[in-house]
Amino acid sequence: MSVAEQASKLSTIAGTLQGRKVHQGRVNVHDLLWPLFERPNASMLHPSASIHSKAIRIQTTAAAEETAVLHLFDQLSVLEETAAPAPPPEADAEPSSMSFADMRVCALHQRSPVHMYMFDSRGRLLNTNKAALEGQQQDPAITAAEGGQPSSEMRALFNRGTYPGGKEQAEKAYAEALGACFDLEVEVHQHVQPYTSSKDGSLKWALLEMWPLLDPVDKSPAVLVHRYSITRQQRSQMLLSERNEVLQKQNQALERDWQSMLDEKFRLQQESKALSEHLNALLKDKFGMQEDKGFDSDTPIDKALTFLQFIIAGFCPPVQAALDVYRLLSAPGVDLRQPVRLEKQLLKEQLDMDTEVGASMLQLLQGRERRPHSPGQKGPSGLDDQARRAATSLAFSRHPDLAEAPVLDVSLDPVNDPALDGLVPQRQKRTAAATAFVPLAVTPAVERMLQDAEDNWQFDIFAFADATPGNSLSMMAFHLLKSTGLVQDFQLHETKLAACLRRIESGYNPTNPYHNSIHVASVLQMTHMLLVHGGVMKSRVMDRVHQVASYWSAIMHDYEHGGFNNDFLVKTAHPLAMRYNDSSPWENHHLAASSQVLYQPEYCFCPREMADLMTHMRSICFSQVMGTDMKRHFQILSSFQAAFKSPPASPHGPPGQPVTSSGKDWESFKTEDKTLVFQMVLKCADIGHLTAAPRTHKRWALQLEEEFFRQASTPIFPQAAEHGDKERALGLAISPLMDRNEKGGMTRSQLGFFNIVGAPLFMALIELFDEARPMMQGLQANYHHWESGKIAELVM
Repeated sequence: MSVAEQASKLSTIAGTLQGRKVHQGRVNVHDLLWPLFERPNASMLHPSASIHSKAIRIQTTAAAEETAVLHLFDQLSVLEETAAPAPPPEADAEPSSMSFADMRVCALHQRSPVHMYMFDSRGRLLNTNKAALEGQQQDPAITAAEGGQPSSEMRALFNRGTYPGGKEQAEKAYAEALGACFDLEVEVHQHVQPYTSSKDGSLKWALLEMWPLLDPVDKSPAVLVHRYSITRQQRSQMLLSERNEVLQKQNQALERDWQSMLDEKFRLQQESKALSEHLNALLKDKFGMQEDKGFDSDTPIDKALTFLQFIIAGFCPPVQAALDVYRLLSAPGVDLRQPVRLEKQLLKEQLDMDTEVGASMLQLLQGRERRPHSPGQKGPSGLDDQARRAATSLAFSRHPDLAEAPVLDVSLDPVNDPALDGLVPQRQKRTAAATAFVPLAVTPAVERMLQDAEDNWQFDIFAFADATPGNSLSMMAFHLLKSTGLVQDFQLHETKLAACLRRIESGYNPTNPYHNSIHVASVLQMTHMLLVHGGVMKSRVMDRVHQVASYWSAIMHDYEHGGFNNDFLVKTAHPLAMRYNDSSPWENHHLAASSQVLYQPEYCFCPREMADLMTHMRSICFSQVMGTDMKRHFQILSSFQAAFKSPPASPHGPPGQPVTSSGKDWESFKTEDKTLVFQMVLKCADIGHLTAAPRTHKRWALQLEEEFFRQASTPIFPQAAEHGDKERALGLAISPLMDRNEKGGMTRSQLGFFNIVGAPLFMALIELFDEARPMMQGLQANYHHWESGKIAELVM
C-alpha cells in the first residue's frame, strides 16, 4: 500500500469516526512513517502493527475547539501475524491499548542481538525475536531439514551444534535441558554448544541459557532460552588453558629437574658422608682411641667436655670414667690443649707406622716446652745433654754477638738484619728502585687464569706460575684485592699497593722448593675460596676489614722464610730463636719483617686517615700467622671444636652436635671465638694442597720433602763447608725423615699427616661452614692415592 493510500485510509477512518467512538484496523507502519526517516530501516520496528483510532476534541484557543483523530499503534508479534485474526471488538468495547513501557520493552526485545526464544514444556516454539528468526533462516542445516522454513521446536537449537558425539550427543543434551527446566525446576540451566560457522566453516561456541517460567498467556510451564556467542571467551579460555597446560608441563619439568638436582645433591652428600665416615673409620682403625692401638687425638679439654655432654644428655657415665678425667686434669704439667700422652702415642710400637715417622710427627706437632732431662737422657729432639751443650757452644762460636743477649730493634731494616745473614742463600739487599712496580702485560691466557682463580677449588697454581714467572704472588694478590672491591672500598693507593706486593714477593726465596712465592700465591687463592665461596663471609663472622687482613696474612705469612723449620733454628741457637725466645721464631719474623715493609712510606698503601685500619689489620694478622705454627695445631683445633659445639637440645638428644654458621648471631660470640675462625681459615689454606688435584698435591709433597732434605745438607753458617751436612757439622742428630741417604723422606708420613692433622682440621671447619665441603673431595681423592700407592703412578 502506498503512502497516499495509507493517508487516504486514515482520512476514511477519521470520517467514519463521526458515528463510532473507536476504529480498529491494520496499517503498514514503514510506508506510513517513511517521510519521518531519511532512510527507512526495516529492523527498527516490525513491519506490521495494529492501529487504534478515535476522535478527540482539542481546544486550540480559548474560544475555539477542533475535532482531531488519535491513532495508537500496537506492534504485532510474528505469531500474531500467522495466527488467525482476532475477533473484531464489540462496538461498545474499549480498545486494548499498550503502555509506553510495554512498547519500549517490545522494541528492545525485537532489536536485541541475542537470540531469544520461548518454548512450552514439549519444546514447541511460543515466541521469538527478530534476531533469532533471522539466525534460523540463515542456517542452511535447519532450513533444509524444515523444508526451507525456520524450525519451531527447541530440539532444533541443539541440532545446530557440532558435537563430537554427533546427533546422539545433541539429543542427550536436549533431554538433559528439558529435565533440568521442567522436572528439576532449576533456576537456570546452561549449555555450551560448539557449532560450525556457516560463513567460514570455523568452529565456534554458543551459550544456551534456559530460564524456566510460566507462560503469561495461559500460565502453563514454559522456558525462556537465550542463545548468544561465546566464541571469543571460549577461545581466550582455551588459549589460557593451553598456556596453563604448557606452563604446568614446564613447571613439572622444572620440578623434575629440581628434584633430580636435589637427589644428586643428596647422593653426593651421602657419598661424601660415606667417604668421610670411611676416612674416620680408617682414622679410628689406625689412629683411633683404643688403648692398645691407634692414635687418640682428644685433648684433656676434649675428654672433659665429652664427659660433661654425656651427663647433659641424660647418661650416667661409669665412676671409672670420672676418675680418669679427674686424674687427667690434675696431672702435674698437663697441657690441656695437647693430645693426651702425645709423645708416647706417636713413638709406641703398636702404632701402625715406623718409629721415624712417629718421631717426625712428634717434632712437627709437639710444643717446645723446656723440661729438665736426667744426665744422658735424650729429649724429644734426639739430643742428649752433652750434645745439646756442644751445639750451643758451636752456635756461640759462630755468633759471638749472641753472648751480648741482643734485643730486637724495631727500627732495624729487616733487609740488613745480620741475624738473617747466610740463612737465606744469595740474599740480596733491596732498594725501592729495585722493587718498583713495573706493569706487566696481562695476556688473555693469564687473564683467564686469574678469573678461574676466583672460583676454582682446585686451581692449577703451577700452570699460573709458568705463565707469570717471578710475579705469581703479586699478580694474584693485586687481582683478588681489585676484583673483590677491597681496593675501592678502602681507597687503597694502587701504585703503592703494587709496589708493596712486588717488594713482599721479592722477599720469598725462589730457590726454596716449598716455602716460595708460588706456595704463598696458592695459600692466598685458597684463602679467597674459603672466605668468598666457603661461606665464611656469607655468615658475617668476618667483615671487610677482616677480609683484607686475611688476604694480607696469606700474602706475608712466610715472608723471608729460609727453608728451615723452627726446630732447626732452636737447636742451632740461631739469633732468630734467641730473639723470640724459641717461641715460633719464623712466624714472629714473618710478622715483624713484613710490618716494617708495610710502614715504609713508599709501600704504605693505606690512606693516612685510615691509620686505625693498619693497627686493626696487624692485630688480625698476628693471630692468624702465629696460628700457622704447627706447634699450636692441637690447641687451636681443640679450642675451635669446643667453642662451636652446642650441648644437646633435649635430655635425650645426642651430645656434641656441631653448630652450623647459617643464621648464627655472631655478635653473641666472644672475640676469642671468632679469632679461632680466622686462624682456622689460614691454617686450612696453608695446607690446602692436601685438597688440590692429585698431581698438584704430589708435586707440593715432593717439593716439601726436598726442602727438608736440604735442611740436612745445606750449610747455614759462612764458616761451614760449602756442601757440608748442616746438622752433622753442628753435632746434631739428623731430623727424622730428613736424611736423603735413607729410603724415603717426609712423603712416608703423608698418611699419618692426613689422619692426625689434615682430615680433622678440614672436617672441623666444614662442620661449621658447609659450603666449604668441596675441599673434602680433593682430600679424600689424595688420601686414597697415598693409601693405594697410586700416587707413584702420577706423572707431574
